[in-house]
Amino acid sequence: MLASCGGGSGDGLDSNGRPLGEGTNPSGPLLATHASIQAHVFTPVCTACHAGAAAPQGLRLDAANSYSMLVGVNSAEVPSLRRVAAGNPDQSYLIQKLEGHAAVGARMPLGGPYLDADTVAKIRQWISNGAPQ
Repeated sequence: MLASCGGGSGDGLDSNGRPLGEGTNPSGPLLATHASIQAHVFTPVCTACHAGAAAPQGLRLDAANSYSMLVGVNSAEVPSLRRVAAGNPDQSYLIQKLEGHAAVGARMPLGGPYLDADTVAKIRQWISNGAPQ
């Protein structure tokens, strides 16, 4: 499955792994909400690979599909874990993949550059808040 994507190009991230436009984007800084994470992370960074019929593990992270494919859905790689376990970031496969300690597969974005700690913290907070849509 790793060969299905060219890996992380860094598109959408600055040299420190922070989403481009954060703080200067007219829509505002990255917030711990699905809409903000979609706009700042999933769309510009993750959809380089996770879009369309060939998305790795069937995980499409475009705006039309990301929420329904993440929250409360079992991971294809580790079915005993939810991709996003609302209220529990430590048991969310998404966090494990972003932080690089998942039992299966590579850290995301594949090949780096990786998201910085502050960005991952916003995603963790969204999940801790119950991952509201």
